[in-house]
Amino acid sequence: MKSLKPYIIALGLFLILNHTYSQENHKIDSTSLKKITFFPKEYGDKKWKILLGLDARRSFFHGHKIKLAGLKIGAEYKGVHRFGLGFYWINKPLIIDDFPVTKLDAADSTHVRFKLGYSSFYYERVFIKTRYWEVSFPVHLGGGRIEATYLDSIGAYPLLYERPFSCLTLATQTKFYPIKWFYLKISGGYRQTFNTEVEVKKAFNRPFYSFGCGISISELYRAIFPKKEKATKTENPEMEIR
Repeated sequence: MKSLKPYIIALGLFLILNHTYSQENHKIDSTSLKKITFFPKEYGDKKWKILLGLDARRSFFHGHKIKLAGLKIGAEYKGVHRFGLGFYWINKPLIIDDFPVTKLDAADSTHVRFKLGYSSFYYERVFIKTRYWEVSFPVHLGGGRIEATYLDSIGAYPLLYERPFSCLTLATQTKFYPIKWFYLKISGGYRQTFNTEVEVKKAFNRPFYSFGCGISISELYRAIFPKKEKATKTENPEMEIR
């Protein structure tokens, strides 16, 4: 029997979306009427904002599709500059059955397990920002490690190799905000590795893509419990769901 968790989450989001959208009463935000500015100097009335979110990605490794789990921690300045740390890893080892192994104790039906993880510093610059749409360019610079183990003749998995690497990723990201506190997101880019072996470069120099949705917790709170605007500014942390 399939898990009901995804359907329960989807139903809950639908009910909240329907409730808060009806509260807005189809009001037109004045910012949506402004002329679009490329690389705006600022957006919104908050100078600083804390950012915390999931950042799962899908990519390719040795010709196989992989899913990288990710976590981003950082800050946003004037609504258009974002920077911080990103952490990425694969939850389960990737198993490749046709990977060539020249070890003498390798099993006849050799397969290799790969583990991968890396961290990076990131900077993201907003290119276009309106009430409903946002386009930005994230850049990541960091490094990590790839570990490979192979199946031997007695059923154990000794180390085949362990390789550190550095990497640079360039991407384009688009968000759509149907309401202020909820957005849909899609992004794509390319990852280039360096300071490592040729075999790692061949395996990991690949395009990647991701998609998902996000929630601004403070905007959600204001939508459910509307209050009069206050003069003091509060931080607006964000949480992404995939």
